[in-house]
Amino acid sequence: MLKEIMMKKSVLIPLFLIVFVDMLGFGFILPLMPFIAISYGLNSFFVGLLLAAYPVGQVFGTPVLGRLSDRYGRKPILFISVLGTFVSLLVLGFTKTIVLIFASRLIDGLTGGNISIAQSYISDVTSEKDRAKGLGLIGAAFGLGFIFGPAIGGYLSQYGLQFPALFSAVLAFINLLLIIFILPESLSKESRIKMRKSEKTQFSLKILKEAL
Repeated sequence: MLKEIMMKKSVLIPLFLIVFVDMLGFGFILPLMPFIAISYGLNSFFVGLLLAAYPVGQVFGTPVLGRLSDRYGRKPILFISVLGTFVSLLVLGFTKTIVLIFASRLIDGLTGGNISIAQSYISDVTSEKDRAKGLGLIGAAFGLGFIFGPAIGGYLSQYGLQFPALFSAVLAFINLLLIIFILPESLSKESRIKMRKSEKTQFSLKILKEAL
């Protein structure tokens, strides 16, 4: 029992911070995307496409990341997800071409499975009775990050439209450190082996088809 309680705390606190920091960084740049697009001379249609790039990527990426986390563990897939966010933000912060800006948003969406993996973490370490509380904690982190992110991002934009992206990249790097050094793996090795044996499907479009 004590071991389960310690495991629960060791997961919930880092997860709250990871989701909060992730949504804070996301909120930094979301309201600035139309201004970035307009600064490149794009019309309203292409502004819409730019804003759609992230959710379109998520539609395809999230199911795949979720399935992979069942097979290979939550921690490595969450790391890959946050690493994708980190790389995409660096590209967004330094690029001078609109094509790479589109690519950065798409990459961020494709690797944007942070929330779904965090929810899987909660399911792994909480009982059915406590699960709603754990998921509520993730929801609170999501909401707080999304509330404060746009306001802070608007303030940071006075140093340049792409500065919030670089600041968000720093936050993503902090999340990578939290995952590496603090967040434990919640899915047992036995569970992962069992999942791999029951579903011997390679990383391909077949995973996406089944997940959807």
